[in-house]
Amino acid sequence: MEMKTPSEMIIDKLGGLTKTARMLSTDEKPFPITTVQGWKVRGKIPQEYWLPLIDASREVGIDIDLQDFLAAPTEAAE
Repeated sequence: MEMKTPSEMIIDKLGGLTKTARMLSTDEKPFPITTVQGWKVRGKIPQEYWLPLIDASREVGIDIDLQDFLAAPTEAAE
């Protein structure tokens, strides 16, 4: 069974790479999807993005908190 890292769980919960990047984008500057993809590949999201992601997720009704960023990898459902 495949293990999911905290970054994979968060990105999936937010709707994928593109939607996660859009949550961090501004009118002046789009957030790179490749950066979010890098988080998924490395298995962690830099701490400087934790609170912005929590705030953005709450604006769209998705529940993410600090514990989600610190969770141990879990087994992915098949």
